[in-house]
Amino acid sequence: MITPLIFNGCNFHNEAVRGPQPFPSVSVPAMLVGQEAAEYAAEHFWDRYFDSTASWAGISDTLIGGVNRSDMTAAVREYIMALWSVPYDKALHAQQRLMSLAEASMEADTAGQIYDFIAATMESALWHPLSELRNEGLYAPVVESILRTGRTGEHFSSYYQQQLAVCMNNRPGTPAADFTFTDSRGGFHSLYGTPGEYTLLLFSNPGCPACREIIAMLKDSPLITSMIKDGRLTLLSIYIDEDVAEWFKGLADYPDEWITGYNQDLAIRDALLYDVRAIPSLYLLGSGKRVIFKDISPFMLMLQLPLLQPCM
Repeated sequence: MITPLIFNGCNFHNEAVRGPQPFPSVSVPAMLVGQEAAEYAAEHFWDRYFDSTASWAGISDTLIGGVNRSDMTAAVREYIMALWSVPYDKALHAQQRLMSLAEASMEADTAGQIYDFIAATMESALWHPLSELRNEGLYAPVVESILRTGRTGEHFSSYYQQQLAVCMNNRPGTPAADFTFTDSRGGFHSLYGTPGEYTLLLFSNPGCPACREIIAMLKDSPLITSMIKDGRLTLLSIYIDEDVAEWFKGLADYPDEWITGYNQDLAIRDALLYDVRAIPSLYLLGSGKRVIFKDISPFMLMLQLPLLQPCM
């Protein structure tokens, strides 16, 4: 269940109380409404929290800047949902600002407890391939900060450098890497040769239970069906492994309205044109095949698709 965004204020800092404090909700100016309010909430979500953390340095090993771990985890989830509600450039700027605040907090919190918690929680939410909130583009500022501060030490720097390289590959706002594919009749095609205002790119394997769940979900979506029928959306399902015979066996899983094929030169997998960290994987591309969402979860895709519809 998604925790709703809370835009009211509270009296967070109280010198007389040293027990757990509630996470200080962002206070949005009353004159801001709608999208402006959402963008303000994302940008300033952490301000009041970091304004109070210095007084908690060294007081408790079980609290994160005075807040219980469970409440902090809930706050991170609420914040990420706020990021998903604003344009990507605004969300990216908010992430960069958060990591700057987290880095500055280490002046008082020399153990880096707050910084390490935020970095670890963001990694779990935004990087893990099974997280419904995953967003490599918004995880990139976290990795950049980790590498900048050297918090992980020399031993793990190559691990985070590899993460950053993955985040930068086909990142939102950039043209998606082109590739070729072969259809079931032996026809030769390319990504950029497919039609449609939008392209929903699905990397899937025949017979994969998780793939079948997503295929069924996409088939049953009235919005996706309508967009395909209107010619606004092309659903392109691509198999990236070498067992083409197995792919042929599973073709019945895919609707006739979709374009299905296999990447015959295996460049998607072997040349890492796309970093497919888990199957299935969904990309949403817009005009000019620019990446809108990279490896988006089905959960977030269904929340975001209605926002792409033209205003009536």
